[in-house]
Amino acid sequence: MIYIESKKDVERLNEKAMFTNISWSNYIIAVSVLLFIWYLVLGFRFYYPELKEILKGEKTLNITSFKSNRNEMVGANLSKDSSTENMEFSSCSEPFDTLADAKELSDRIKGAIAESAERNFSLEEFQNYLKLLLKEYPFVKISALREKVNTLIVAGCQRYPQLLLTVSQVDALWEETI
Repeated sequence: MIYIESKKDVERLNEKAMFTNISWSNYIIAVSVLLFIWYLVLGFRFYYPELKEILKGEKTLNITSFKSNRNEMVGANLSKDSSTENMEFSSCSEPFDTLADAKELSDRIKGAIAESAERNFSLEEFQNYLKLLLKEYPFVKISALREKVNTLIVAGCQRYPQLLLTVSQVDALWEETI
């Protein structure tokens, strides 16, 4: 048992109990280095094949951002159908997500045109339907694919006289709200 008789005994006891040989800045640096090493090990453990492909140059990093920098973006290879739509969309250098969105939107637009003609929608109802569809794809709205989607809509509408739209009318549908 330890008996505390004076203030000096208390100070000696505190010195023995506390670890004062390292400063807070050294502690933070050491923890940061250890964390970096830990995540590096985890990265190699779980992502080694992808890292190997990237280092060999077989695969590129696709970093998507809200700003479109066409020189740095890598286009995706779409399925090799003989349709002109796939050829139009695959010629663009947009991020993969935007290309997939444009492909999905074009399929939905084709269905909407056919459904509207089948149900004999008025031109106003058809335009509102298209506005709802276009509103669901904001990244296509701000991409270069917008013009191609517009021409797809105009081409699809030419088959049905009650649904005829011009390119300027279709372009205005992107901005309008219901």
